[in-house]
Amino acid sequence: MAVMKMIALTMVGPHEEMEPVARQMVLSGGFQPIPLDFLVNDRRIRSKITTEADNPYDDLLSRLSTVWKVADEPIPDPEPIPLARDFKYADAKAIVDDIMSRIESLNIRRNFLSEELEKLEAARSYVAALKNLNIKPSEFVAAKFVLPHFGRMTIENFNRLIESTHEAPLLTVELSRTRENVWVLIFTVPGYREGARKLFESIFFREFSIEEISDKLTDDDPLKQVEDSIDQHRKDIEALEVGARGILDENRKGYEELFSRLYTMQRVYDLCRGRGEVSGMYVLSGWIPEDTYESLKSTLAADAPMTTVITEQVGNMAYTGLRIPTMLRNNKLVRSFQDVVAMYSVPSYGEIDPSPFVAITFVLFFGFMFGDVGHGLLLLAAAAFLGKKKILSKPLAYVMKCASISSIVFGLMYGSAMGVENEKLALWLSPMHDTSTLFSVAILSGIVVISVGMILNIIVRYRERDFGRLLFDGQGLAGLFVYWGATVAIFLSVYDVETPFPVDYLWYVIFAVLLLSVFRDTLARTILRQSVHKEPFALQMFEVLHNLMNYFTNTASFVRLAAFALNHVALSFAVMTISRMFEDLPGGIILKSLMLIVGNLFIVGLEGMIVFIQVLRLEYYEFFGKFYRGGGNVFKPVTWQRDRIVQKS
Repeated sequence: MAVMKMIALTMVGPHEEMEPVARQMVLSGGFQPIPLDFLVNDRRIRSKITTEADNPYDDLLSRLSTVWKVADEPIPDPEPIPLARDFKYADAKAIVDDIMSRIESLNIRRNFLSEELEKLEAARSYVAALKNLNIKPSEFVAAKFVLPHFGRMTIENFNRLIESTHEAPLLTVELSRTRENVWVLIFTVPGYREGARKLFESIFFREFSIEEISDKLTDDDPLKQVEDSIDQHRKDIEALEVGARGILDENRKGYEELFSRLYTMQRVYDLCRGRGEVSGMYVLSGWIPEDTYESLKSTLAADAPMTTVITEQVGNMAYTGLRIPTMLRNNKLVRSFQDVVAMYSVPSYGEIDPSPFVAITFVLFFGFMFGDVGHGLLLLAAAAFLGKKKILSKPLAYVMKCASISSIVFGLMYGSAMGVENEKLALWLSPMHDTSTLFSVAILSGIVVISVGMILNIIVRYRERDFGRLLFDGQGLAGLFVYWGATVAIFLSVYDVETPFPVDYLWYVIFAVLLLSVFRDTLARTILRQSVHKEPFALQMFEVLHNLMNYFTNTASFVRLAAFALNHVALSFAVMTISRMFEDLPGGIILKSLMLIVGNLFIVGLEGMIVFIQVLRLEYYEFFGKFYRGGGNVFKPVTWQRDRIVQKS
């Protein structure tokens, strides 16, 4: 449960061996290519390396999808299919060419009829509008003093056009509109012809020729003529779709398998798009998780015996300008809380992943502040509903479900349901009656969280071999001793605990250790022989005082755990009190019930959001501030899934 170890992998081999390896990488989804420009700094070497930007399988996949398009059927969802080593682009192209020779004429005819149908539907809108105005189409063609323009545009662009007409000699008449488009007649003067053309281009106005429409309207009833033509075109298009569907039904399974094969090879070439080629040898480099590389070794041994594989451990890399990607791998219970961490920042490579600790503390802190069985159930139902409707992302919905369950558990421990506390039913304590215990637990929680943050910082310093800060820094061992010592000293003094030595002696030791932090850099240079950047003494003093203040302010910040637990009780009490004020009014029972419903929903919505924010604050500032830097680059491998399939008409 940590940041996965990455390996920089470079493969050099012939084309026939690189494709099987790339297929394995696509299907496993564990390889992020590195552009060769980052790897080859020598311009003379780089000039000898050729790269291919276009994906040849884009065109094949687009052409094959025409079969379903002409048949007016949805394009099938591709499925991962293992490919034989002899599956080559030339063979795939020959198969697609053969299929398209049967379907191409239908596609050309269908495209032509579709364009004609679009013009006819435009003509119908135009003629119908003129008929309502008792104007003949020929009258518009013969106009001398105005220039009519007919067409359609999006609703957004139509609104832009209306704003423009205040400053231009234009008269716009809306004829009809659909969900997305508006059909309009636009009148302008001959002298504004060029200005109108530029304006129409800026708003993507799809204009239809009025002259062309009028020339085709030869019947006495132009509207009926247009509608008859539309019906005939639709019948012709439907007949073409039936014919294409017949071709598709002859070998539907085979076409779907071919589509999946082409899709897989398209993804393979997307993976290899950043590759280089030198005299027929391909070069492919990228990041790969260590465990994925172990599973890739068998493929390399079986399918790529002539391919040279170079791996480099990240710590030994000589490259500059490369950001090592971060890949997190946690169990199912923790995985969704990675998004909570990511809202602050993704862990940098090699950094400690705080997600497991956040998963525990986030849930506990939320329940502690929002402990109520009834409100927890309402929040759980809301999280489930919003997650199902995809209003909340799946990870965030999971986080809220966990927080809601914690609220229910703490509600049982508090004996609280829908804001009503019963001290006798409390399994642990009642916030209203055991306030001192509540605040003590909140402070103790803060001490634990801050201590864990400082311990993690010590681990980070050890990994970085920064022993000066590990031993003498205010966030290192010296700071941890000062924090724990001050905590113990304050506890002994407040509760007047008898000790075998005066408590003042403990403060003397704490002060002595605090001096070590003041001379941190000097001690690191003299005792540890560590090369340390020398900082001004005043700056070091300020840093020590800042850390000393943070010990107390960060700890005091956890008082909010108890404060919001009491706040929840107070809000619930206020809702109950206000609802009782309606009892003596006409319809008091109904008004009281409505007040209780609205009030409790208000508590769940508003206080739930506030508590969520307060928990994030405790995580980000009081915990992350002790050891966490973030700023990582998310690992983005080439996967089999693709956002969209390239299609051409």
